[in-house]
Amino acid sequence: MYGEPASARSARFAAPSPGVSVDSLVATLELEARLLDELLVVIREQRAGVAGENVDRVNDSVFAAHRVIRTMNEARTRRRTLVGALTGSEDVGLEDLEASLGSAMTDAVREARKRVQATARTLSREIELNRRILRDALRSGDEYMRALFGSTLAAPGYDAEARTVGGTRPSGVLINRQV
Repeated sequence: MYGEPASARSARFAAPSPGVSVDSLVATLELEARLLDELLVVIREQRAGVAGENVDRVNDSVFAAHRVIRTMNEARTRRRTLVGALTGSEDVGLEDLEASLGSAMTDAVREARKRVQATARTLSREIELNRRILRDALRSGDEYMRALFGSTLAAPGYDAEARTVGGTRPSGVLINRQV
């Protein structure tokens, strides 16, 4: 390795490693699409938890979303690596894949890319819907608390030792979900 000529080293790094193919890119894109579908299910589950006022269901959906997102990041890293090996640049977006792959572009890559893009658009709409619903739920909860206590509630501030700071004073209201 260190004793080999520079031309042999550069040829070794320039040649695609085993497992680098357009078919492996298709498989990676299909994995991303499946993960996006899984995240769609989680986002809808979160919305159902909010609608049913089920905090545990919402919490479970948050943890599930984190798990799927971590796996999705790994799939995207794999895609970037494959695209880099196939095109010479890892910074190729899905919309530029055809131009970068050139004659290596296949119908299977086009279809997998189309599915990832369509699922991502659907997921984006679902996330925006959840944001609006959560924002409205928080606003309604705040309005309920104001009506219940007859004034606006100042958000309490705490220092590192959990003592109140900034002119806030303990209000005696404590919410504990533990049974």
